[in-house]
Amino acid sequence: MKFEISRPAATSIPDMRDFVLLAATATLLCGCGQPEKSIHVSETRELTLHDRSYPGNLQDHPPLSWRRLPGTQFRLINYVTGEGDMVEIVMGESQGEVLENANRWLGQFGLTPLQSTKFLGKTMMLGKEAYIVEGAGTYTPGMGKGVQEEFSMIGVIRQSGTNIITLKMTGPTAEVEKARDDFFTYMRSFIPIEDHFIETPSGS
Repeated sequence: MKFEISRPAATSIPDMRDFVLLAATATLLCGCGQPEKSIHVSETRELTLHDRSYPGNLQDHPPLSWRRLPGTQFRLINYVTGEGDMVEIVMGESQGEVLENANRWLGQFGLTPLQSTKFLGKTMMLGKEAYIVEGAGTYTPGMGKGVQEEFSMIGVIRQSGTNIITLKMTGPTAEVEKARDDFFTYMRSFIPIEDHFIETPSGS
């Protein structure tokens, strides 16, 4: 069956429905021809300090066997390693003198306080002379933590203006000895990050 729609012959003004139909058809045709949107990367840049965070403004390179933990008020850098994660490696910054802090560490093992830094070993950390403190025996860390038998400690203390920078490893004696070389290699890996320094672009 065929239907035909006719309009009065005297009418010369197009029906508004024709305009609506034409507009809708044009929109569909234009939309179908649109290509898929994509993102083209034209340039890149190096990461800045706003993109990443360095605790204590120090970039470090720990051994793969070390597991990093969140820092705290007194632990800028915090790692654990060894069997059962019993070995702790902690870096911090505090007030005081080298000898004062060395004797506090030795006191945690019940060892006799030293009268001079000349009885301490020496090394280099962050480009300046630092002192090595070692102790072993019964470890009493305080701060509500229990006493640990057959523990050892290797620590490094470096004066930094009116403050000191400390790096200390504590844990079961056998585990600490296994990590000794890694500890000193790690200490030498520190790269200071100067956040006030902006490198001048080449060619400017």
